[in-house]
Amino acid sequence: MKKKLRIASLVMLVIAIIFVFCAISCPTCGRCFYIGDFYVSAQVYLTLYKIYLIIMVALFAASFFVKDKE
Repeated sequence: MKKKLRIASLVMLVIAIIFVFCAISCPTCGRCFYIGDFYVSAQVYLTLYKIYLIIMVALFAASFFVKDKE
């Protein structure tokens, strides 16, 4: 069970890294848009991508602390 969890979390981490790399290198990342009155700039994009990557790394690390069921 632990091995399957670690493999799944590793796959998710790799996909997250690829996604963030592609999203940051996208030429439209520098553009902004509005959601109602809320302004979303490129800096907000980058902050959200960093938070997403940190969460994925934390989930990967958490897979090492899961105990096997008996």
